[in-house]
Amino acid sequence: MDLKRHEDLNSGEDIISKLPDDILIHILSNLETKDAVKSCILSTRWRNLWTFIYNLSFNDFETNDFVNFVDKVLSCCQSRDIQNFRLDCSDIGDTDLSHVSSWICFAVDHGVHNLTIKVNIVKAWHGWLFELPQSILTCKTLAKLRLDNDFFLDIPDSLCFPSLKILHITVVFPDASVMQKLFSSCPVLEDLFIHASYLDLNNLLMFDICVPTLKRLNIRHEVDYSDFEGLSEHKYVITASNLEYLCILDGSLPSVVVNERPLLNEVNLYVGVYSLLIDDHEFEVSREEANRVMELLRGINLTKILSLASCSMDALSLAFDDDMPTFPNLIRLELEIEARFGWKLLPYFLESSPNLEVLILKMDYLLTEYIPEDFVNFESENVPSCLRLHVKTIEIKNMMWEEDELEVVSYMLRNCEVLKEFNVHITAKAESKEDLRREILMYPRGSAACEIKFL
Repeated sequence: MDLKRHEDLNSGEDIISKLPDDILIHILSNLETKDAVKSCILSTRWRNLWTFIYNLSFNDFETNDFVNFVDKVLSCCQSRDIQNFRLDCSDIGDTDLSHVSSWICFAVDHGVHNLTIKVNIVKAWHGWLFELPQSILTCKTLAKLRLDNDFFLDIPDSLCFPSLKILHITVVFPDASVMQKLFSSCPVLEDLFIHASYLDLNNLLMFDICVPTLKRLNIRHEVDYSDFEGLSEHKYVITASNLEYLCILDGSLPSVVVNERPLLNEVNLYVGVYSLLIDDHEFEVSREEANRVMELLRGINLTKILSLASCSMDALSLAFDDDMPTFPNLIRLELEIEARFGWKLLPYFLESSPNLEVLILKMDYLLTEYIPEDFVNFESENVPSCLRLHVKTIEIKNMMWEEDELEVVSYMLRNCEVLKEFNVHITAKAESKEDLRREILMYPRGSAACEIKFL
């Protein structure tokens, strides 16, 4: 620190106010809007700086006289290039909806890039949808849109959202036709996140996602298990030839069809019903229903990375009929192994993944009763080619020191000829961790370069 700056600090001089306007505006833009507005009382220098901020955030839970506050802030705003505009109206009256529409139009007129909208209408009856203003459809600057509630939008047949690349929507009472039209109306959409909350499982709902430009798709459906009566009738049809990333979390076992077999980089699947829930609710999953997950696998079999939760493994085990698809590009596989079914499919996944390099097995013991008789023994004379030629890293998580776990560990160490890392996470519930470590270290290794690590 130079002497002049040191003297300024000691004298108590207001150094921040000496900064250029653009730096001060940048600082204010990264505060909550209500706090940025308060800066006007600091001095004459600060009186109007906040009117140039380019990030605007409004939350009716945090602001008294919310409607008047937003109206006044926007009437003073001088920024013509709004980067982020977030509107959270969790408790808005229906008489104030015209204000909400005007605020969204303001953001559109001022070149908004990132728009987040949440509007919950007080005393609205079941299924009341907030109607978005039409001007949002033709906004040339809007690149990211997040809609955190059900909505209605009158979408024309022509293409809309000319610059929209990222779309996140949350729905409870979705209109399937509006959803389909919305997705297909975005000519440059690359990232789509659908968050569905507690959908009616008894009514067929079709999510038709046909977006040629789409690269990332994330579907998350929160299921109310306290009122769970059976499997979903919902169906997702995905047509996206350029898709690179797919993540689906849906505990109601919906039907998912992936067309055109895209060259995916990564797929994460949490599709199915956990066996513990099936036991608790006393209903059965038919083979036809379980086969939904197998059909999904056939559509994504060209992925490079695949992760399957134990609920998906359960469904696959019920549906399996020696018809595992081949995964020619798969280099990383992560499976959750549940005591009832999980091991059954591991040999088939290995046989169907000729270029696999990384294998991660996570023990998931949801059941109170352990069922070792369901373990499928590996045949040493038919070692999958991936183990002999390609697998370099294996990781086993939540190991309990069960007999079948040790059998798999021994088999892998013995038959992986190019293995470099073998990582073991021992769960806190395991007895005598030190004895388990010693036992594993005694197993013969097919690769002289293999290093065993206990994490």
